[in-house]
Amino acid sequence: VQNQVDEVIDVMQENITKVIERGERLDDLQDKSESLSDNATAFSNRAKQLRRQMWWRGCKMKAIIALVAVILLLVIIVPIVLKYHT
Repeated sequence: VQNQVDEVIDVMQENITKVIERGERLDDLQDKSESLSDNATAFSNRAKQLRRQMWWRGCKMKAIIALVAVILLLVIIVPIVLKYHT
């Protein structure tokens, strides 16, 4: 009977050790999960900021192209109009 009790004690000690190790691994996994979530949030915020920045850059470029086109049209059309008007 004592041998069986000793075996049960050994098995229970191993089980307790495994449960403790599992708990530590779960804590590590939770820490990594929180870190990944934080990094994902930071990435999302940076992506939104970059998207807005690129949108403004595109708007500026379109405005510059439109201004250059208007200036070119004025440079071409005004002399023609003045030539035929006089």
